[in-house]
Amino acid sequence: MGNNTGTLRKVVIDGVTYDVFGDTNITFNRTKFEIEGQATTGNTMYKMTRRVPTIESVGLATTPAEMETLKSKSEGLADITLSVELADTSVYKATGRINFENYESETGKSTIVMIPKRDWTPFLS
Repeated sequence: MGNNTGTLRKVVIDGVTYDVFGDTNITFNRTKFEIEGQATTGNTMYKMTRRVPTIESVGLATTPAEMETLKSKSEGLADITLSVELADTSVYKATGRINFENYESETGKSTIVMIPKRDWTPFLS
């Protein structure tokens, strides 16, 4: 485990900064390929399937108005800017879309998936 790991520090979607829950644990799929070993009578063959390097399980603290804004952005046809700041202050930016998964009324938690159009641009600290 790295020295500076933990929850996200900041999430910015289309220029708007959203509060992030302290217990948010994202899944950051950084590779562009999913690799599977295929059994053969000789050496293992590898199947490489392209995938999108998404950021999943992003939990945002939102009001109902912010929830509706996220819903509208997820249903829009235009690409938006996406940015996440990790615990060590490294920032990853992209242009793409979001998938609005759900809203929990008890906590005000909106869960989204960030989907880049190409790849994430890292700005490492």
